[in-house]
Amino acid sequence: MTSPSRIYKPGTPANGIALPAHGTTPTGTAGNGAGHPGLDEGEKRIVPFPLEHLPPAARAMAEAIARTERTPETLAGCCVLGILSASIGAGLQVKSGPDRFTRGNLYILASAESGSGKSETFRHAAKPFHDFERDMGERWRTDTGPKVETEVAILESRIKQLSGQAGKAADAIEREALRGELEQAKAALVKAKANCIAPALCCEDVTTERLAVLLANNQEQLASLSPDAGSIVNNLLGRYSKLDRTDEGIYLKAFSGDYCRVDRQGREPVLLHKPCLAALWLVQPDKIETLLAERSLTDGGLIPRLLVCHTRAMPQRIVDGGEGIPTETANDWAMLVGKLIRAFRMAEPFAIESMPEARRMLDAHHNQIVDRRIGELRDVTTYAARWNEQAWRIAVCLHAGLHGEMAGERMMDLDTAANAIALADWFADKQLRILAGGRHAARRAKRDAVLSLLADTPEGIRASVVYRARIVGSADEAHALLAEMEADGELVGKDSTPEGGGHTTRTFTKARK
Repeated sequence: MTSPSRIYKPGTPANGIALPAHGTTPTGTAGNGAGHPGLDEGEKRIVPFPLEHLPPAARAMAEAIARTERTPETLAGCCVLGILSASIGAGLQVKSGPDRFTRGNLYILASAESGSGKSETFRHAAKPFHDFERDMGERWRTDTGPKVETEVAILESRIKQLSGQAGKAADAIEREALRGELEQAKAALVKAKANCIAPALCCEDVTTERLAVLLANNQEQLASLSPDAGSIVNNLLGRYSKLDRTDEGIYLKAFSGDYCRVDRQGREPVLLHKPCLAALWLVQPDKIETLLAERSLTDGGLIPRLLVCHTRAMPQRIVDGGEGIPTETANDWAMLVGKLIRAFRMAEPFAIESMPEARRMLDAHHNQIVDRRIGELRDVTTYAARWNEQAWRIAVCLHAGLHGEMAGERMMDLDTAANAIALADWFADKQLRILAGGRHAARRAKRDAVLSLLADTPEGIRASVVYRARIVGSADEAHALLAEMEADGELVGKDSTPEGGGHTTRTFTKARK
């Protein structure tokens, strides 16, 4: 039985991690009427999704959606970027290092209040993707499906006939010949039955086992798309797990393209060699809190793989003079999505190179993050470790959106790398905002633990004592923590060197108020 505390219920905050306030009533709107929050009390202006970094057709569509539905550009930007990723699948990848290739599948998790227009925004962005899938399914039902079903019927009849003949065979030679024909017919039947399932481009509320089957039946590629992903989050939290634990394994494998085996009771195991899943999930704001509160999802690596943000979408009043999405804008977007699906999602994968200056820029981005992980980001290094990879993944999507079906024949340029880094950094900033409350609480807990040590050792403690007490994970962290507390006036440090010479140590005592 799954623990009830894991299941998300709308409006119920999770315990464990305090988050900054979200969803407050905005005090102003953006100039385009898209409903961006203005200056909230005690909060800096929320930086909207930087649409200028998207390819032209995607940017125009996002702007039109935000204007038409009066929703934040952040919500529309996340949706069009998610659909770009879904349209590519595993069909386009970039060489991001020696013997390393990065695909363009993203996991986007964006929040918006109920009734704020998230479903309408999602619908506009996803329409050409869903239309393509519907048309593909209809063609299969009227053309391919009947042919495959007929082939299955013929093979089953042939197998029955061969089995009867083999049973009546007069000698071993004739029996062996029939055995060979029977084996070939059965192999052909297995293949035909595998093609008997209508193709799919996306899924929504599925169990882990069902997701594995869908991937296996669709070239190991799918997009998990939902304008209200409550059920998906509950699945991740272990709604169907008999072991009372989170159930994210296949999502981890399908993000990175790692080999995956899913065993199902009473059935053959499903083997996935290089699964690829893209995700665009829209949720209510407190659902993000619920996910972050589940420590195993962070430790296991799923949460750091998410591009997560609060869109600050709020219900908007109807205004006179509203305009719909221009036909040309919608057509350009639909044409781009269709071309990408046909060229990449439905075809053999392309591997592209990046221009040297683009590669150097993305490598420099990685190195800057490493320096920060050693410093001010050491407490969230698990999250920061994914930021440069996300930049590469976003770059693949932007490259595809810029060049369409010709993307596999072009090198990734400097502007695409710069735009991808800007978007990845924007998502990283939003991630840090969401984590801010939990980071503060964790830092305070460590400081309180140090003060408790001093209560038992008033003569002072050194960094080695803090490390041995397992307050921090390394000696370097212990030194940094004590230095921060000294700088903030909570501790007083004093250096001492043995009379005969030797290593100087610094002892810390509690500062007097």
